Amino acid sequence: MQLSHYLKIYPYQEQPDHLLLFSTKQASKVLLAKETFQSIENGTLSPSDEALLSRLGMIVPDREAEKRSIRGLIEKLNKKNPGLSITVVLNLDCNFACVYCFEGDIKGKLYMSDQTAEHLIDFIKEKFSKHKKSLVIDFYGGEPLLSTGLIKSISLPLKSFVESRGAAYSFTLVTNGSLFKRRTAAELASLGLKSVKITLDGPAEIHNRYRPFKSGAGSFDTIIANIKDTWDLVKISIGGNFDLNNYEKFVLLLDYLEVLGLGPDKIFAVKFDPVMKPPQGDTSTACYKDGCMSINEPWLIGAERLLRKEILKRGYYTPKIMPMSCMIEATDSYVVNFDGVIYKCPAFIGKKGFAVGNLQTGVTDYADIYKLDTWKNQDCAGCEYLPLCFGGCRYMTFVRDGNIDKPDCKKAYFDASLEELIKQDIKFRST
Repeated sequence: MQLSHYLKIYPYQEQPDHLLLFSTKQASKVLLAKETFQSIENGTLSPSDEALLSRLGMIVPDREAEKRSIRGLIEKLNKKNPGLSITVVLNLDCNFACVYCFEGDIKGKLYMSDQTAEHLIDFIKEKFSKHKKSLVIDFYGGEPLLSTGLIKSISLPLKSFVESRGAAYSFTLVTNGSLFKRRTAAELASLGLKSVKITLDGPAEIHNRYRPFKSGAGSFDTIIANIKDTWDLVKISIGGNFDLNNYEKFVLLLDYLEVLGLGPDKIFAVKFDPVMKPPQGDTSTACYKDGCMSINEPWLIGAERLLRKEILKRGYYTPKIMPMSCMIEATDSYVVNFDGVIYKCPAFIGKKGFAVGNLQTGVTDYADIYKLDTWKNQDCAGCEYLPLCFGGCRYMTFVRDGNIDKPDCKKAYFDASLEELIKQDIKFRST
């Protein structure tokens, strides 16, 4: 047996005679005595240790065969996927005037029509093949709760259809939270609403500056009141968008949530992400000059370490370091715009050349449009982090380069951060 190509090995200060092993392929980790590690290299590993490390993906019979198998992993997962996932952009309208909104140049009073909604239902029924076990719709905007009636008229027939197949129907919302009142939450929960993601950009003074109502009034207090009034009806996740100038203040938001009694028992998950700069030529957010163009930026590496640590040590859940690929790579995942045009990622809505069809004509071959094989190159093939990114974020590449011809390499980020993030999980998570 050989050490996996997708294995990271770190010292462990708390137990100097042990090493911390982490499989980027399986997201498994183990503390291993140095003498046991030496026995791997000597070929004297005990059968029980060999079985354990093999199951964890840390040793393999053949490293080159392992690397070849990773090239086909996404296709394998797509074939086994029991679900269909559809992001539905109900409108491009919003009651907020966020200073960094990436939809700024395409927003307006643009709503999905009843006829387009009917075409959407037909499209989903066609894509929901007999072997599918679940349908998850992510209602998106603009602000999706400006189209609450449409959420109901789409959910009712789809819930009935999916459940008649013996499968499960559910939906989620990405909302600014200002309209998420208890009555609305209860009504939507009865139709299949399982979780809601609400954005809070730090404490009130920062949030209200970055995410005001169109009137200019602050939105923070309204959102907090709605979260307090609905947390028991659906799972509420809190997101937030930070930049170089304000990320440290997000810790104050976590403190405030605890003071309000909105602790881990009431908030399902917390995750903060950086604001990205707009693509070249986009002047819709001309007043906003901050944001990032790469996850490898040194300030961002420090910001994520800090914020993730503060989230975890308060007991909130935040996503673990896991193998993942872009939603673009998922065969049964689509984004449907308000006008029925289909994309593979919500960030590319309205961007010329990135549509992959429409509800009436169906989906065209998008392999070249979204560069599905861009990560199948020599550099990525040799990278131990490949299972954690599979070429990274295509939109980030688009922001930087104006095209997606190259991968969004995250090697510098993982080199600088992965050890710390794994050790945070060991320290602060119970499992």
